[in-house]
Amino acid sequence: MITTPLILIVDDNPKNLQILGNYLRNEGFKIEFALDGKSALDWIGRTEFDLILLDIMMPGMDGFEVCKILKSDPDKQKIPVIFLTAKVDTESIVNGFDLGAVDYVIKPFNQKELIARVKTQIEIKRGRDEIAGNLKEIEYKNKLIKYSIQYAHTIQAAVLKASVNGSDFFPEQFCLILPKDIVSGDFYWSHKINDKVLVGVFDCTGHGIPGAFMSMLGVTLLNETVIREKITEPHLILNRLREKIIEALGQKGVISEVKDGMDGSIISYDIKSKTLVYSGAFNPMYLIRDNKLIEFKGDRMTLSYQDNILDFSHQEIKTEPNDLVYLFTDGFVDQFGGQEEKKFLRDQFRQVLLKIHKNPLAVQKEMLLDTYNFWKGNGEQVDDITVVGLKL
Repeated sequence: MITTPLILIVDDNPKNLQILGNYLRNEGFKIEFALDGKSALDWIGRTEFDLILLDIMMPGMDGFEVCKILKSDPDKQKIPVIFLTAKVDTESIVNGFDLGAVDYVIKPFNQKELIARVKTQIEIKRGRDEIAGNLKEIEYKNKLIKYSIQYAHTIQAAVLKASVNGSDFFPEQFCLILPKDIVSGDFYWSHKINDKVLVGVFDCTGHGIPGAFMSMLGVTLLNETVIREKITEPHLILNRLREKIIEALGQKGVISEVKDGMDGSIISYDIKSKTLVYSGAFNPMYLIRDNKLIEFKGDRMTLSYQDNILDFSHQEIKTEPNDLVYLFTDGFVDQFGGQEEKKFLRDQFRQVLLKIHKNPLAVQKEMLLDTYNFWKGNGEQVDDITVVGLKL
């Protein structure tokens, strides 16, 4: 609701107050008066004014002192002040503006000119107040949104923690998770069923809230596939997971449909036979044995609709004691940084793993984090990051 602007006129001459008051009332403004500086400050302390017309030469406290006190008050300092005075020397004019006045009008003044200046400052204040009000509303809404996202993070963390069953089987392990935003589109999943431990790392389309929605969908569909449908072979899990994602998102290959999906890698480790089976949707698996890194590449297919859908393949590995397995999303290797602001890339990532792999896995995690932070420097994180290390 737009209210009538309220103006305070401060002048020790009652005749000046009357004349100026009549001018401004005729323009539709509401007017209050003060005959000295002390009375003016008392008025200002009790009332919200839109503008103050302030004389300088007054007995006791002059206009400069009134303005100085006013501008030192955080609650009142934004009220615009126009000095209206007979003091015409340059020093007084400069002093007036230095104290925070928005204008300096010399008596005798031109009525139309003064009214125009008053209206201009009223409009400026109205616009500034409107902007400040909008900013407060935006700040309030941002707080609500941030609170909601933080609560979503709590929910996501609880769901993902509940989805990690059997991962403590491995003698050593680490999971480095660095969301780009508060919530993540990456997720780490594991489940122990009979003599098999299944471990998967997945990268959903997008990050932040859209990615987090997809990650919750992915966890749900994985649990359905493995726990309820009893599918435990990695390549069959990926086949079924892709079917469920396509069905859940209603994907039929038309241009207007949702293109979201996910990439990922999943392993099955048989505790008795010490056999590991790997399948991947774009994402590879690294195995380090005898100081050598072996890369197992995934199929160049994503977990969503695409033309010429084929079954996922699998690779079976007879493991040896102390083999190290690494599953990861592409956030680490795609991070820009270094002196030339280039991507980290997989070659360098492999070199880092070979360099640090003899350390305990908990130490490896910290070394990877240090490497990442040094590479990124002050740059922006470009994607969610997940790296999982397992010692067999």
